[in-house]
Amino acid sequence: MYVTDSENRTILAFDYNGETGEISRRKVFVTVDPGLGLPDGLTVDAEGYVWSAHWNGWRVTRYAPDGRTNRVLSLPVPRPTSCIFGGDSLDRLYVTSASVGLSSTQLASSPLSGGLFEIEVGVQGMPELSFRG
Repeated sequence: MYVTDSENRTILAFDYNGETGEISRRKVFVTVDPGLGLPDGLTVDAEGYVWSAHWNGWRVTRYAPDGRTNRVLSLPVPRPTSCIFGGDSLDRLYVTSASVGLSSTQLASSPLSGGLFEIEVGVQGMPELSFRG
């Protein structure tokens, strides 16, 4: 299980027991360099790689299971907020973005801010788990 701690620029990893819901063994998976924005929403693909949107980073980063950067998708917006796989075969990465707080100058230079992006990334996602409360 992965959790984003944007304030501390980290993505945390935990062991997760799907039957009991128990989490254990907290560790820092990735610490994001301040120049690359804040890690925000994320998803995991079928190969076990983590995709993270970077608020104020103009990017989505794909991290290998060991935390190394595997791929960077540059976006035409400064504030991607989250990403998830979709489509009939879960082979499209959908990325949301925000325009909140951007000045008129910033919006003029990134007019697609607030938009939703569909990207072919060449890998499949996994079905999302539903919360059982």
